[in-house]
Amino acid sequence: LGGSITWNRMLKRQVDKRTSELHIQQQQLIQADKMTSLGILVSGVAHEINNPTGLLLLNMPVIQEAWQDCDEVLEQHYAQHGDFLLGGLSYSQMRDEIPALLKDMHEGARRIKRIVNDLKDFSRQENDDIREPFNFNDVVATAVRLAENSINNSTDHFTVSYSSNLPTIKGNTQRIEQVIINLVLNAIESSPEGGTVAVTLSPSPEGLILDVSDNGCGIPFAKKQKVFAPFFTTKKEGTGLGLPIVKKIV
Repeated sequence: LGGSITWNRMLKRQVDKRTSELHIQQQQLIQADKMTSLGILVSGVAHEINNPTGLLLLNMPVIQEAWQDCDEVLEQHYAQHGDFLLGGLSYSQMRDEIPALLKDMHEGARRIKRIVNDLKDFSRQENDDIREPFNFNDVVATAVRLAENSINNSTDHFTVSYSSNLPTIKGNTQRIEQVIINLVLNAIESSPEGGTVAVTLSPSPEGLILDVSDNGCGIPFAKKQKVFAPFFTTKKEGTGLGLPIVKKIV
């Protein structure tokens, strides 16, 4: 009877453990589905953001040109009557400030449009069989722009080293961007606060080498064997699908 009770306890522990694992996997699948839905949402929001951004880009050059025309008249008035208020500040100050403000606003609108287009391209669902020639430097630059907010919030020591001698690669650029973003985000999340993360591109006899490095503590050997296993994660909010997808893409 004692042996039977012990066996039942062991069996119950195994069932409880398996039930717990299944529950975790179910929650991770739900999270993965949410991320897919988020990609669709991002694409729609990006389209809506592009409309007012396009209006800004269309109107800003007109305003800049109008300011240049007005400035000639204002300069004449300034020369004849001395300083005066413009927008609550003296014209002698605003004459230098306004062109800089207009330039910054125009550049900001261009930056918004670029980021939105990057998000649209990244979230768009495309055929995995697409094979087109691309410059790997450009793909890395796009991926870094997409991850820029996370990078800036995590470290002041992020560097990218591009190469002018890379061969032309054929593949699906969006999927490669997904690989790079995943590796970069993993690197900054694995680094200590203010740590160092570096992305380096270099040619090799086989094609090219993409190296993403950080100064984190490293991965214990036991966990290193599991990093490409679906649903294995050490992150509280992780799905455990990032690196398995990366490996599949590559």
